[in-house]
Amino acid sequence: EVREALSISARQERIIKPSTDVEIYNIVKQRMFSSICSNAARDAGREYMQVYKNSRLDLPSGCKDSSYAESIEQSYPFHPELFNLLTKKIASIPNFQRTRGALRLLAIVIRYLWQELEDLAENSAIMGENSPFWIPMIHPHHIPLGMEEEITSDLTSRLDRPLMRIPIQADIYNPDGREAHSQIQDKEWSAADKPPFTSWVTRTIFLNSINQGTAAGIRVSELNLCLLTPGMDIGFVQTVLERLGEVAWYLDYDQFTSTARFKEEPSLNKVIAQEKEQVTTTETKERLRRERDTIFADHCFKLVSGPVNPSDVDDVADYIALCVIDFDEATISDTTQVAPTLVERVFENTGESGKFRIYKNRLLFLVANKQELERSLDNMREYIAIENIMRSADKLQDLSEGQRKKLKEREGNFKLNVRVSIGNTYRHLFYPESDRVKAPKGLMHYTLPAQDSGDAKKKQQEVLLKKLRDCGKIRMEDAAAYAPSYIVQKVWPAGIDHWKTKEMKEAFFKDVSLKMFLDGEISKLRETIRNGILDGSWDMKIGEKVFIKAENLKVPDSIEFSEGVELYRPGILELPKPREIEISAQVMFSKDMKKPVRVGWRASGGLKVQMYENGKIIDKEFRPRDEYSTEIGETTIFKIVVDYGNGEILEKETTAFIGGGGNEGERYGDSTRKTTVGGFSAAESGSIFAVKPLIFSYAGTVNSSFVKLSDFIKDNKPA
Repeated sequence: EVREALSISARQERIIKPSTDVEIYNIVKQRMFSSICSNAARDAGREYMQVYKNSRLDLPSGCKDSSYAESIEQSYPFHPELFNLLTKKIASIPNFQRTRGALRLLAIVIRYLWQELEDLAENSAIMGENSPFWIPMIHPHHIPLGMEEEITSDLTSRLDRPLMRIPIQADIYNPDGREAHSQIQDKEWSAADKPPFTSWVTRTIFLNSINQGTAAGIRVSELNLCLLTPGMDIGFVQTVLERLGEVAWYLDYDQFTSTARFKEEPSLNKVIAQEKEQVTTTETKERLRRERDTIFADHCFKLVSGPVNPSDVDDVADYIALCVIDFDEATISDTTQVAPTLVERVFENTGESGKFRIYKNRLLFLVANKQELERSLDNMREYIAIENIMRSADKLQDLSEGQRKKLKEREGNFKLNVRVSIGNTYRHLFYPESDRVKAPKGLMHYTLPAQDSGDAKKKQQEVLLKKLRDCGKIRMEDAAAYAPSYIVQKVWPAGIDHWKTKEMKEAFFKDVSLKMFLDGEISKLRETIRNGILDGSWDMKIGEKVFIKAENLKVPDSIEFSEGVELYRPGILELPKPREIEISAQVMFSKDMKKPVRVGWRASGGLKVQMYENGKIIDKEFRPRDEYSTEIGETTIFKIVVDYGNGEILEKETTAFIGGGGNEGERYGDSTRKTTVGGFSAAESGSIFAVKPLIFSYAGTVNSSFVKLSDFIKDNKPA
């Protein structure tokens, strides 16, 4: 009976073969369209083939063969890769019917595209080949994932892939609530009158990921083939992949194999995004402030972080202050915007009641850009989230080895990203300038150019210094010393005959029309002062010492910027009279072997006096006008050494003679004369003190003694 049944059934059985690609093309087209223009199909095959052959993109080699052109012609108006996707990759899923499922899906796609084109035609003046919305063939990226609920359900829930709906909502399209990452990036393409390139890429990748397993995903070369369209530049694919790779929650892009796919499991981006939600705004801002102050730390200038009152910035002429205004106090949105009120207050006042700021030409202000600030805060929040994950053993354990490695790399990258974003946030520089048009309130607004990673690695104060030099507010490092004539015309106040070197230096910190003064300018300003003395632009006075242009004038190498060094306009100072020292010695009468002697001197202007007796210093303090008494037993040389300060030292000596009697006269001392009387000598002239009367001893009556004294006076009367 069984054999008989088999024999009967064999006569009725029919072998069913799967439809070929061409047959499927024809079945679908016959069901979808009443007719298709064969010329249009042929033209499409020719144009697409021309595009493939001329393209420099990475494409599968087979797409440039004539057989592929035939496939395009036969599948028109559907792209062959769309058919391959539906009838091979997705068809490998048990719940998807190869032909019937493709028909249902494509019918919904055609309906959606038709309605979309009608809507666009009403709102767009440009349609046809020049329109960014022109559709020469229906590609995989035209399947409106997420936008059309029927399609979304057919490709997820009905295929027993319910978890694949989550990647659509997170990374491709989300009709409610938070926008998907593709939607966010498509806004930038739309602003440039471009199609939604990011959605095109993610849709194509997703459709090639539904089958899951090792065959899931699409190589970049295949992705290029799916997207390449006549008249459409798709050099954006690599850019989209790189940008999406930084933010997408379920996209996995392996740069080593050049393969992209969507997974049900969240990517590292999703893990970081969840951690970011736990980071508070307060913590983010505090970390951003600390990083900002590290980036702009003291180097060329002194950092004043977040001043809120004028009193927070001192008013001195010692250094250039870089005032970084806190982003909670003030921000700027426009490159032409004037300085915020806080900046103007600090610039004009010191904080003391009624006191205006004197040293304005030393203040720099950095203000945050409002738009860039949001990016900096987001980067900092993500950096904190990465740090938190790296420090948590439990969270690291949930990651794969590859994800842990990527997380470590991302930590280093984001640390640099934070520096770059802070540099781009604090782009608004205000510096003192005398320009009634561009800087009516004395502050010039300069918008610093955007930075890249190379600039961010540099010390940011060096970046500012370079820009200020480019603007001409600070002199170049190799600039020569100021010419004395420049100081006279531009720096020296009118109507002032003399001023101190300290005041000259301070002028650069006061006058906003002058260059800013760095510490490196000190030596050059000293050179300018010396040159000005030598060429007669001004004279200098240090204490009592005067420096006026002369043939053999020697100017000090080191000049202090202090109250004690003054500069005068020519013709006011006079050279001092030559120093004169007067000294004389007077030997007194005595019957002893040692004779008393008094040495007197006068050294006007001297600061310190030292006395030497026969070359031996006398350990005693003396005044510039003084006298010294001692006893000598032989002719003795007395010398005084006078210190006038500033290295000026003079000396002079005199000799006190011990004679042998008689009335002979001898020369002694410094232009002094001596007279020997009764075995001792006495100064006849040149004495600078009131000479005490000598004691004479004569034998005889009183009258005869006075006669002898009278004779002595007559004999020794000066000529």
